[in-house]
Amino acid sequence: MKLPSIFSILKLGIGPSSSHTLGSLKIAQEVRHYIIDNNMKIKNINIYLMGSFAHTGKGHLTDKAAVAGLCGFSIKEDGSITEMYEEVENRKKITIDKRTIDFNPEENIIWDREKEVKHPNTINYEIITEDDSKNFLTYYSVGGGDIKRAKNFKRKSGKNSSDCTFSDIVDFITENDINFLEFLKSNEMKLNSINEKKLYDRLSNIWSIMQNNIESGLKKEGKLPGKLGLERRAKQMYESFLENLRNWRLLSRQITLANIYAISVAEENASGEKIITAPTCGSCGILPSALKVMKEKYHISKEKVLDALIISGFIGAIIKKNGSISGAEVGCQGEVGVAASMAAAAVCFLLNGNLKQIEGAAEIALEHHLGLTCDPIGGLVQIPCIERNGVGVITSLNAANLSLMRKTEQKISLDYAIDAMMEIGNDMNKKYKETSLGGLAGQFAGK
Repeated sequence: MKLPSIFSILKLGIGPSSSHTLGSLKIAQEVRHYIIDNNMKIKNINIYLMGSFAHTGKGHLTDKAAVAGLCGFSIKEDGSITEMYEEVENRKKITIDKRTIDFNPEENIIWDREKEVKHPNTINYEIITEDDSKNFLTYYSVGGGDIKRAKNFKRKSGKNSSDCTFSDIVDFITENDINFLEFLKSNEMKLNSINEKKLYDRLSNIWSIMQNNIESGLKKEGKLPGKLGLERRAKQMYESFLENLRNWRLLSRQITLANIYAISVAEENASGEKIITAPTCGSCGILPSALKVMKEKYHISKEKVLDALIISGFIGAIIKKNGSISGAEVGCQGEVGVAASMAAAAVCFLLNGNLKQIEGAAEIALEHHLGLTCDPIGGLVQIPCIERNGVGVITSLNAANLSLMRKTEQKISLDYAIDAMMEIGNDMNKKYKETSLGGLAGQFAGK
């Protein structure tokens, strides 16, 4: 039984979008390596952004990432893609392996909104060599920062054809009387060739970044980048919460804080900060906020929180393997819906839910996000994305609560919900899938 890794879901990313920013950055880095490895004598480079990349790329910094990656930018280093892009914009030149070529973003980046593409997140690098021959490298950004070369890409059908459905895993664990957590830990250590200490070190770093995102977001003020001029609100909300601590009556302390924490992380992402994809940048606030309120309410140990990361990461990984986490493929049900599913499973685990209850929590959260559109206003990961993180974390807490309270067997499996998500995503009009052509974005256009 070949299982996916939790680190295909939980990884360092850069906002505002895992597919449009992180994905395009990784594509550009790969193109750079291709040029260097093949000792190509470059005369010129044109970058064609197509599909969702063309429609929302400006707001998602896709063009800046596509250039910064060519220049060798890495998110593990200081600086930003915007700074590197502006340097290229000013110099009108790109340097690749000590070779400098003319490059004007206004002329050499082409926003092709008309061409039909096989994948909504398509980028094509046209590399012109000194002998005037043209080389085309086409890539797709398939969600969560993962990329595929076009010639190696196979579109998913929407049906679970995998040898690793969640039901298969449940059956295997039940028949062999295996502990779910230990089973997942063993899988991660084997996949990544690491021991248990290395596994927890890696998880600890992820949890540290998540907590730092919450704390940092609660301290910042001002407007988020982009034409909407949207004011940060997490700090104001948190201060209001503390000032009125004894007077809150509508929602509980934990529900209110979960909302604020999720918005705090989402605002950090919207401003282009480094975050942890969970499963994507656009939905990165849901899991950290759920874990933080659980830790605060129940005084949960750090090790238990890291175990919950394993559980949540695997839920996201199995949904990604058999479905999608790309808003451009299936709408926001694949981003916020999957994030809520991951968080619900984590919360259920922290409250000592059994395997069936964990699955039930994950399924409920995903089921009640089915059909959710991805319609960012102005192509920015701000409206409705930031508040949607707050709504998503509350759904995850409710889903865990519902699963833990029930005594009857759940009729709908997580696998059914994943299949339903893919069916709906495939049927969904493309204007509701991260193009900013319909929904809230369409209503807001021109206003």
